[in-house]
Amino acid sequence: MSNINIHIIGSNYFLDLLKELDLGYNISSETNPRANYIQNSIRIIFVEKLNLTEVKRLIAENVPTIFLLGRKDFLVRNKLNLLSFHTSLILPLEVLTFKEILKILITKYNFFNKSKIAIKDYEVDSNQRIISKKNIQIKLTEKELELILTLNTQDWVDKSFLLKNIWHHNSDLESHAFETHLHRLRKKMNKFFKDNKFIIEKNSQYCLTK
Repeated sequence: MSNINIHIIGSNYFLDLLKELDLGYNISSETNPRANYIQNSIRIIFVEKLNLTEVKRLIAENVPTIFLLGRKDFLVRNKLNLLSFHTSLILPLEVLTFKEILKILITKYNFFNKSKIAIKDYEVDSNQRIISKKNIQIKLTEKELELILTLNTQDWVDKSFLLKNIWHHNSDLESHAFETHLHRLRKKMNKFFKDNKFIIEKNSQYCLTK
């Protein structure tokens, strides 16, 4: 059994569903979203049960959280300035997609709790958002860092998955955010490290080269 504790706030039905999936985590239901959670805890909060002020307070806390919103909450979503180890999703959810996003959220939180991590033959400093190799280091934007981290946890992912997980866009929402950040990151890696294959694409799927 994993030592990750998942706390569901706002839906006993969702609690039962996750238990049936047998994800390998310790899952429980909470009534207070601001309870004192032990280390290695993740909150899953149904936002319709809270007001926007309360949601913003929760965002500021150092507990990785998945905010689940209904379709009518889409405008609220645009007002959420999420930290790197939080994410928001629009209901209804695909179960398999949710499992992958949960896995990435856990990885992100662990990543940001550790100052440095090895990715390929690079070293990434999450606190200072720096990637380095052989005494050469460059600054990353927050989204570039998240893009690298997300790709590092997956073999191949498509654009819609990245938009959902990093930019919190619906899969049916057209956006050039991914292409813009991908282009800039590739340009940086090629300019400073002469690495033009840092992120590769095949059949509209993306991954880091091994």
